[in-house]
Amino acid sequence: HGMAEAGAGKIQPLPEHCSVFANDGQWIPINGCNEGMRAEAYRNYDTVGFATCGSSGSYAWGWNITDPSTYCRFARRDSRQLKKALNKRRLLFIGDSMTRNTYHAMMRALGVEGYGGYDATGPKHADISNEVGSINVDFVWAPLASDQLAAFQNLNRKVARDDEWKRGFPDLILVGGGAWDRLHQYATEEDQDSLKETLRELKIQIVSMEEEGAPVTWLIPTTINDRALNTEEKRDHMTELDMEDMRDVYADMGLLSACSFVIDGPSFTKSRKKESYDGVHYPPQVYDAGAQILANAMDWLLPERDDTAEDFVPLQPGRMANPYLGLMVLCFVFVGLMFFDGFMGVSYLASICVSGIMPNDLFEEAFTNLHNKANLPLEGILGEEHSTKGSKFSGGRVGRSGRAGIRDREDGGGGGGWKSKYSDKHQGRRSRGADRKAKSSSYEREDTAISVSKEEEEDKPVVRSRHGRRRAQPRPRDSVDDEIAALLGRK
Repeated sequence: HGMAEAGAGKIQPLPEHCSVFANDGQWIPINGCNEGMRAEAYRNYDTVGFATCGSSGSYAWGWNITDPSTYCRFARRDSRQLKKALNKRRLLFIGDSMTRNTYHAMMRALGVEGYGGYDATGPKHADISNEVGSINVDFVWAPLASDQLAAFQNLNRKVARDDEWKRGFPDLILVGGGAWDRLHQYATEEDQDSLKETLRELKIQIVSMEEEGAPVTWLIPTTINDRALNTEEKRDHMTELDMEDMRDVYADMGLLSACSFVIDGPSFTKSRKKESYDGVHYPPQVYDAGAQILANAMDWLLPERDDTAEDFVPLQPGRMANPYLGLMVLCFVFVGLMFFDGFMGVSYLASICVSGIMPNDLFEEAFTNLHNKANLPLEGILGEEHSTKGSKFSGGRVGRSGRAGIRDREDGGGGGGWKSKYSDKHQGRRSRGADRKAKSSSYEREDTAISVSKEEEEDKPVVRSRHGRRRAQPRPRDSVDDEIAALLGRK
C-alpha cells in the first residue's frame, strides 16, 4: 500500500529504529527438485535429475515483512556494497569460537570465497588478522569473560595514552561469549560471583569504548544441540537449558543494554539445530545469516568519517583503443563544425550532382527564414549585425564573409541583394503557389452549405450562407506578426 501511494524508490540506509527487526527472520527451505530448478540444472549444468530433495535440501535466510512506514527494508549486502561501506575502516571481533565463525562469515561476505572452511590442521585458539583491500578485519581469541575484559582494557589504555594504532582505530567491535564461562567457571557460587563481577567491569569498559566512538555489538551464544555434544563435561554443564540461564545472566548484568546492537544467535540457529554436528557449531552458511544481520546493522552503527570515500581510479583504455581511429573521429567532428554540416562533410558530395547548392547554403536558408518569421535577431546566424529595419530581413545576409561575401561583391551588393540559387527557386515556387491560390474561385462543403470565394478585383473574401451574404474584413498583416511573436515569447 505504501509503495502504491508513494512509489518504490532507492533503498536508503536503514534508520536506527530498525534494530528491533534486524533479528526477526526465518530460514526458508529451497526444494531443488521442483520443475524450475530441474530445468535450470539441465540448461546450465547438464544434469537430468536430483538425488536430494525436501528436508535434505538447502535453506535461505530471509527477514520477515515489516510495515512500510518503518522504512526497514532489509536486504542481502553483497561484497561490492560492503567494501564500499567499509572502505578504509577496521572491524574487530573479540570472543570464542562462535564469534570466530561469525568472523569467517564476514570474510566470505567481503568476497573471500571459501574462507573458514573445515580445516583440522589450522590453528583454533589464536588471533587472526586479514586485509580485504583497504579494510582491516581482525579477530582476538577471548573465550572467557576475563579474556574479553582484558581485550577491552587494552583498547581503552591505548586510547588514554593516545598510542598509535598499527591497524587503525576500530570502527566496529563485535564481542561474544558465555559458553566457556558456563563450561569451565560456573560450577560453584564463588565462580558465579566472580563471573558477575567480571561482567560488571566489562560493561564499564564497553561503555568507555563506545564513548570514544567505537560502537560495540554483542553476539548472544547460538542454540546448543544437546544430543550432539561430544563430551561428558559438555553434556553436564553446557546444555541448551544451561546456556539459556547464562544468556539471562549476561542480560541481567547489563551487557546487552550497554552495547549499541545485539545479534540474537538463537534467532538464526534454533531452526537449524539438528545440523549442529558437535552440539555447538554449525555449517558455514548458518553463520552467513549472522554476518548479513551485522551488515545491515552497519547502516546505523558505523560512525561517519570524512576519509572513507573511495579513491578515484580513472578508467584505463581497453584493448580496442586506437589513437589513429580517435584522431579520425576528431577530424570528422572538426569538418562538421567548420562546414556547418551535420553529416561530417559527406553532404558536400551531393553538390556534385546538384550544382549551385552547398550544404552551408541550406543551413543559412533554413535558419534565416525561421528567424524572420519569429522576429528574432539575426546576429547569431549572420555573424554580424543585421539590417537596422526592425527585425525584418530585407536583402539577404548582411556582412557576409568568405566565399559568400565574394559573390555579394561580384553581384554589386555591399551586403544586401544577395540570394542563392536555392533561394530564387524557393521564392519562385512560393509565388506560383500564391497565384494558384488566388485564382481558386471557391470550395464548398455539403454538410454546412458554406462556400468561400475570393474577388480578384478587391482581393477580399466573401462568405455566403443560407441566411445571407456579408463581407469579411481581412486581417491586417501586423496582427499576424504580433500573434506569432506572442507565441514565441518575443515581440
